[in-house]
Amino acid sequence: MRILPFEPRYLLALQRLVNVHLSAAVPGWTLSADYLAQHLEYDDTEGITEPWVTERSTLVAVDRGQLLAVGRLLRYGDGAEVSDSYRGAGTISWLVARPDRADSAAALLNAAAEQFATWKVTRVYGWDTGLPVYALWGVPDCWPHVAAPLRTAGYQPDSSLRREALYGGYLGGIPEPGAAPISGLTLRRTAGVVDGPRFAALLDGQELGCCEWNVDLSRGGLLPGMGGWACLQNLMVEQDWRNRGIGSWIVQHGVAWARLAGCDRVIISVANENEQAGAARFYRRFGWEVFVQETHGWLPAAS
Repeated sequence: MRILPFEPRYLLALQRLVNVHLSAAVPGWTLSADYLAQHLEYDDTEGITEPWVTERSTLVAVDRGQLLAVGRLLRYGDGAEVSDSYRGAGTISWLVARPDRADSAAALLNAAAEQFATWKVTRVYGWDTGLPVYALWGVPDCWPHVAAPLRTAGYQPDSSLRREALYGGYLGGIPEPGAAPISGLTLRRTAGVVDGPRFAALLDGQELGCCEWNVDLSRGGLLPGMGGWACLQNLMVEQDWRNRGIGSWIVQHGVAWARLAGCDRVIISVANENEQAGAARFYRRFGWEVFVQETHGWLPAAS
């Protein structure tokens, strides 16, 4: 087995390896070879941190012509424009490996440590080590063959960062939104901050709850393997107005809009503390269940 810099001849094998991992986490999700090739050069989903990157290296583990593992490494700059937490840091942006060759992930992590030493980084993050797709930034529990080599190499999840569950399921069968659950409650639909429409419930001008939806995870067709999926995010109801049907009502409005946009499935990231506080019961009422649990923020023990 050898650890080598990525070359275009490995692209299709890389795509297969990535999509094997995706298929175990979310049903039907795939990434195209063109998208992966573009991503290795520049990650346009990281609008804040990617411009701070000064070095990029994608390493592959190869044995007798077979691609066994892939890791994308980043080195952030030392300039004043870089935030303190990233300045001079090295990160493993993501890592995947064949489940039957744990030695390949271990070898790649050793090579990553050597690369970070060459870059003279001031600190190292395993960081999320997931994949460059919406809502799957951490290491899901269906990838024990990735988590185990990280732990063996001295990486541990940062206890200050939350764990998340990915819920998902179909949009069909969910009823259209009926009358407002509270007299005088009105719905306002506006553009969201980043990804799509925002739905808010208002009473006498006061916002009592809201949610946002991304109704095109395919990014305009760039990722056809994610077509038909929507993402529900930032659902919130004011504490004093909970358990009165407001959350369900605005979610139903979002579901109706997502169906009109051509979506038939949904994904939701739920922090574990929110899940335990009642979000699990709420989402299961819509027929949505947990796909995976994700662990974020992998750091070396010395960090």
